[in-house]
Amino acid sequence: MDRKLIRDFFHLNLPRDMEQCIELFAIFGGYDAPIDTDAPMESLITDHILKPFESHRTRFLSPLQDDPLYLNLLHAVAVGDRRQGSAYRRARIGKERGNDAFEFLRTSGYLTLERSREMPLERAHPKQRFKKEIEHHRISHKFRFNTPFLRFWFAFVEPFSKTIREENYLPFLNHFREQFNAFVGFTFEELCDLYIRDILAPAFQSELLDSGSYWNREVEIDLLSETMEGETWVGECKWTNHKVNKKEFHKLEEKCVKLALHPEKIFLFTKRGFSNELSEMRDKRLYRFSAEDLSVLTDRP
Repeated sequence: MDRKLIRDFFHLNLPRDMEQCIELFAIFGGYDAPIDTDAPMESLITDHILKPFESHRTRFLSPLQDDPLYLNLLHAVAVGDRRQGSAYRRARIGKERGNDAFEFLRTSGYLTLERSREMPLERAHPKQRFKKEIEHHRISHKFRFNTPFLRFWFAFVEPFSKTIREENYLPFLNHFREQFNAFVGFTFEELCDLYIRDILAPAFQSELLDSGSYWNREVEIDLLSETMEGETWVGECKWTNHKVNKKEFHKLEEKCVKLALHPEKIFLFTKRGFSNELSEMRDKRLYRFSAEDLSVLTDRP
């Protein structure tokens, strides 16, 4: 994610705190008009997205010529795990057509590619065979939307285009209320990765070789960074309404064991803070951050 995107959003709209900023940014990040952050979120969506639905849709879809191939793939990326293979399956298109569609969407400014860091299988000898599920596993890259506003549109708005056109907003709003909190989690993860790259790496006087999420056939870690100094940093991001407890720390440790990682630093990012047990935990590798800590990304005075 480009830091300019969150900085410009903050200074255009001046949300009251970072929790509100992140939630609104997950919807309006990349939207170029100011919003009234004192208004209820559903009112903002109604006034800025649902009522001017046709003008937004024309702008978003005119380059796509209403082609279901592109619409299905964009929806699949917006609501799925973003993996290339699963997005193609959800969109019901084959790899060749999917790759062509992605290339069009990339050059048209909708999507970018996040490359997998999973290493190919190493065989002790050319004829070595693994279990069936391992043999059939294929390394899969992930897709990212260029702005949160695009992702929100294809996850929540476009699927309800028929009822929105009829000015029946209830189906959309019901779905939004059920799914939105989970949806924000990925935006939070992107901002946490940006915080590691732009704030923590300079603070630790480190240069990053690579940073972002990590996934393979068995394990997924929200944040994995490798430094020029040979250190490995890992992190998890929890956008939930309850405090994160010690169990989450141990889950992350278990993932590291599966990957044979020995991280020098472990970062936990949370929306609402940490349990007393986790707050009092003493581990020189562990660093704890709340949503409010990310305010430095906005260059807030």
